Amino acid sequence: MPTIDLFELRNNFALHDVLICFNGPFSHGLIEEFGVAVRQHLAQRAAEHSALLDVFAVYVELAQNVRNYIAAKGFTPGQPHNPDCAIIAILWDGERFAVGAGNVVARADAAGLAGRIAELNGLDKETLRRRFKEQLRAPHQPGSRGAGLGLLDIARRAAMPILLARTPLTDEWEFVSLLVRI
Repeated sequence: MPTIDLFELRNNFALHDVLICFNGPFSHGLIEEFGVAVRQHLAQRAAEHSALLDVFAVYVELAQNVRNYIAAKGFTPGQPHNPDCAIIAILWDGERFAVGAGNVVARADAAGLAGRIAELNGLDKETLRRRFKEQLRAPHQPGSRGAGLGLLDIARRAAMPILLARTPLTDEWEFVSLLVRI
């Protein structure tokens, strides 16, 4: 049985200024419980209130996106690469907070997400604000799990371009990581 060096893991968290992190299966209840912990942890940092709201909002959007994707794909425990599990972390880079999330994604979906992130990264704040308002007023798409506002809202709150990394796992699957600096 492989062992894990928790000291090394702890040092990696310290090296990358990880404030709080969760890795494992996502559920609605877990997102809520972790959200409470995130709020309490951020409040202790005595950071600017608007920054805390942005960090929490981005955490909620990323966590819901991951949970909805896992639910839509019907992933179950025990599959190779643990597609029912995800990781979400909040970091401090010395100047700003960042929220990161990663999970297993079908290669075609990862390509679509990469294109969407590239599109959003190319828009200025005014265009993002206008598109968010337009999407808010748009009719809800039948069969859709949301109003299509999540990535727009994340891009509006991001202080820098959203970073996306794709790590191939198999011919069909990738591990996709998003990092949003607030």
